[in-house]
Amino acid sequence: MDIDINQLRLLVVLEKERHLSKAAKKMFMSQSAASHVLAKLRNRFNDPLFIKTKTGMEPTPLVKRLLPDIHKGLTSIDMALERMKPFDPRLDAKTFYIGAIDYFEFYALPRLGKTFEEKAPNVRIAIEILSENMQIERVAQGHIDLILGVDDLQTIPRYYHRYHWLTDRYVGIAAKNTNLPDKLSFKTFLETPHVHLPLINSGADPIDRWLYHQHQARQIAMIVQSFAVGGLVTANTGNLMCVPLRIALQLEKMLPLKILELPPDLPELSLSMFTHQLYDSQDSVQWLIQEIQQCID
Repeated sequence: MDIDINQLRLLVVLEKERHLSKAAKKMFMSQSAASHVLAKLRNRFNDPLFIKTKTGMEPTPLVKRLLPDIHKGLTSIDMALERMKPFDPRLDAKTFYIGAIDYFEFYALPRLGKTFEEKAPNVRIAIEILSENMQIERVAQGHIDLILGVDDLQTIPRYYHRYHWLTDRYVGIAAKNTNLPDKLSFKTFLETPHVHLPLINSGADPIDRWLYHQHQARQIAMIVQSFAVGGLVTANTGNLMCVPLRIALQLEKMLPLKILELPPDLPELSLSMFTHQLYDSQDSVQWLIQEIQQCID
């Protein structure tokens, strides 16, 4: 049965208003247009649908049976159309789910928090620290909006889009009163015990990969799960920790640490955002990508 959505909407409004003129006004129609629509519906359903009484237009038993399902259908359509509206960060309420590594949480979240407080007061971010495989699975299901991943260390399916975020060079951090020199030789670098933060769940790391190709390995004294904890450990021990420069600058402000130059030729850290092609055309996701891009100093 070929019925226009607005024709069905007239039944809902008319059942509420009980007057054709009032229903027509609510739907921004003339009374004659509303009367014409009602006549078409009566013909299609072979039922009077509404009967004039002393208290207004009363729905027939057929309309009473149909209205619950019509209500549900129109509500679902309205919700779908609402989601198609352009995303307005100043007004819209939304929670973004991001699969991230500690670099993003430590460095970007404070900046994004300030930005959202000013530009998007109803927008929230939820960070999910999961294994890479679980993140990929949840993105494909539409449960995570984007992943912050490490280039060259993670395998991302070809149906994902990649947006390069930043490149950062590695430096060392050590306790402020350390005896380590400001510039580390390769020998000192290898001999000094390290505090290590794995970048990804598999444990793959650009520095260790670089050392492996030179048939060398560093001494790992402790493995931690966040830069903040790694910084605290390093500030209270004689250990060295290799961290990206942007992270080191933040930790140096927070803790009694000093920044050391590492041996030359160490690889840099390259991070990208990965989104599923099914979802990243949404205005909201593109807005989030742009805001993350802009939070880099």
